[in-house]
Order: sequence, then C-alpha cells, then structure tokens
Amino acid sequence: MDTLPQGLAQRLIDSGLEPKDAQVIIELSNLMPLKASEIGNRIGISRMDAYTTLKRLQNRGLVHATVEKPMRFTGKPISEIFELLILQQTEELLLLKEHLEDIGSGKNIAYISGKKEIEAKEPSFTVVKGRQNIHATISQISSDAESEIWLLLGRWGILHLTRSGSLEMINQAAERGVAVRVIAVVTQRTLKYFSELNSLIEIRHSEKMDIQGVIVDDDVAVQSITIDANPVGRGRDDSALIVEAPDFISAQKDLVRNNWATAINFQAVTTRIENGKIVEPLHVSLGSGSFYQRLKQFLATPLTGKNPSSIGWTNAILRTGDDLVSSAKKPSTFEALGVDTNELLRSIGRRIGEEIVLEVESTKSEDFWSELTNHWRDLGMGELIVVGEPVEYVRVENSGSCGGAPNTGGIFCHLDEGILEGIIQSKFGLEVTAVERECTATGENHCHFDIIMGVQ
Repeated sequence: MDTLPQGLAQRLIDSGLEPKDAQVIIELSNLMPLKASEIGNRIGISRMDAYTTLKRLQNRGLVHATVEKPMRFTGKPISEIFELLILQQTEELLLLKEHLEDIGSGKNIAYISGKKEIEAKEPSFTVVKGRQNIHATISQISSDAESEIWLLLGRWGILHLTRSGSLEMINQAAERGVAVRVIAVVTQRTLKYFSELNSLIEIRHSEKMDIQGVIVDDDVAVQSITIDANPVGRGRDDSALIVEAPDFISAQKDLVRNNWATAINFQAVTTRIENGKIVEPLHVSLGSGSFYQRLKQFLATPLTGKNPSSIGWTNAILRTGDDLVSSAKKPSTFEALGVDTNELLRSIGRRIGEEIVLEVESTKSEDFWSELTNHWRDLGMGELIVVGEPVEYVRVENSGSCGGAPNTGGIFCHLDEGILEGIIQSKFGLEVTAVERECTATGENHCHFDIIMGVQ
C-alpha cells in the first residue's frame, strides 16, 4: 500500500471500497490485461486472495475478465470507476427510499446492493448479480449509447425498468437521438407501464422474445441469466451476463432484428388488449417448393386452342384449366377480405427472382445482365432491355403482362416487378423497388419499370 498513490487509494476507500479492492482497481486502471497471479505479485497478496478480490470486483462490474485461457483481468479508467460508484450508490439510495416508504406502509423490506458494467478492448464477459446492480449497469451503458439501443423486456421487464433509475437513462438516450427499440410480451397487466417510456421509443410485441436483455450499439450486451419468478419481487438472486464481444453481439442483433420484423406494433397490440380486435397483418406461408419451377412448367404448357404468339406468352397469363381468365370477373375471395393480391404477387416474384439468379449464376457468365436477358427471352417472358449501371430502369418488350394480353395481364405487372426486385436484391445486395411506369394503359406490347434504389 505504501507504493500506491495514497490520495487516490484513500478516495476509493472513502467511496466504500475495501483497501485491497482499491489497490487492485488502481493496478488495473492502465487497462493492461493481467493474470490473477500477476496482480497478486504486484500488490503483495496471494493468488487465492487476488482471485477472491477480483471476483468481488467482478460482481460489481468494476473489473472484468477476458475469455482467453489463462483468464486475464482488466480495469477501467479511474474517472469511470467513480462514475460507476456514483450510479451504484444512486441505485442503493433509490432502494433505501423504497424501503422507507414500505416501512411507513407496514410492509416488510429487504436490502440489496447496487452494481455497474464495463468496457473491454477484447472479447470479455462479466457476471452481475442483483437486479439493482443489473439496472445500474443498464443505466451506464445507456448513458454512453451513440446510435441504438435494443431493449428486450420479456413478460415482466417493463415492471423492473419503471422501478429503477435506468428508465430515465433510456428515455434520455431517445431524446438525444439514439434509436431505442423495445421488444416485449405486452399483456393487459403491463400495458399501462409502457406509457412511461419516451414517445420517441418504438415498441413491438412478440411472444417469441420472452427474454430480458439490452444491446447497446455494437459494443455491449446485457443478457439475463436468472430472473425472479415473482414479477414484483426484489430480484436479489437475479443475474446477468455482460458481454463485450463483437461477433456475439452481431449475432444477437441479427436474431433480434429478425424477430422485430415479424413483431406486432404497439398500437395494434393495444387495440387487441383494449378493444378485443386483431388488426395486425396476418403472416402466412405461401406453400413450399420452387415457385420458379412451377412458373417454368406453366410457361411450357400450351393452352388448348390458343396460339401463344397471339396472346403474348409470358408469366402474365392467368388461366383456370385451359380457359383464360378475364379481368372482368368479380373480385376474388382474397380481395373481398381486404388482402392485397398485388403485394402477394410481388412477394412470389421476389422469390422467383432469387431463384433465377441462382440459375443464371451457375453458368459462370462474366456478363450477368446479358446472360439474364437471354434467360428471360428463353423463358418466353419477352425481351429484357436494361438501362444504367447501376440499373435505372428495365423495359420488357413483347410482354403479355401488358398490351399483349390487356384483359388478363395487368395485375401480373406486379409479378414482373417482384421478379426484378428479387434479381437485383439477390445479385447485388441492394434494396430496390421496381415500379411499373407504363404497361396496359399504353396499349403497346411492352412494359416499362423504373428501379428505385434503396439502402445498400
């Protein structure tokens, strides 16, 4: 202890740390990873004593361990240590205030400490115990968030959030422009608590994500390990894993984004709970197998008594058995139920477009668009003319989905749109929208599609 900065060590001790804790924190403040034995040698304690001290500091988030073997430990800058201690003690004060209020109301009260989290230069993990400690960690990493926060609240996490100091940090992050998204299992019992979240925070409901955790930027994730079965319990035995590993966080974010895409927006789930009406989109599977192969078989099958060249032989032909279907028919059952068949056709088209790319790429042609043009023609879907690099618009001449079959092909322009979108997205990884600019209305034998570029 004589070799350490006395003023700094004493300040840490005055902040509630044990003398050995202060020594270890100062030794690790240069952020160089050290083994427990090396730390013990530096401050003059045994290896086992060093392990005990490090474990105690890990539980408070003041040091963290790397995943390599042998395990090494790193610390934080001293200024961040004091910030952590302030947040932890703030959480403890909130809990003490709650205890006092409970005592005044005649309730029993139990005490639990506070905790905080850490940053690392290499993949690392820290186990944090106690709900107060976990939320102190969430408070700190949320206050440092720069671009996004994914908040996974499961079935009861919103109750825990609104009873902790981390709620304020989450709301403040949203106010300063951080994209905060919440996935939770929203129930009649918890619905009202979501109103305490900032209005800038987007909330969705998903039964599939009944887990609790937080992901901040690409830097750190908090994953709950054990949670008190009593939703209003104190969470003394709650524990969470604090992970700073880019590959792990990237995989977790992919999982969360996939669930986010199919989750129900908050307004829809509120309507379900309060009004008993289900208004969210219906997600269905459109069968199995290759839509592309079915399309090819359809194109290769002649219609009885019909000359393909006279009707514009393309993917745009509708039929029932051997009879062409007129657009003058009554609305389909799907349309009567409010289902947008145009989007249905676009979705199928995107899938077909992805399969076409696989088939064209198997030729190993250096000129993708030239090969695709030949492939399109061979299928009997018309003459494909591509303009621009990247693609600006596509023209399909002699296409039956337009003037060649005006009574039957109009709605199938959306299938062509979907196919073009699927081709470009699958081949080039670009988000695009194909918009029909000219088709049946022109009375000509071609369609013109503009390609609107999105985010790469």
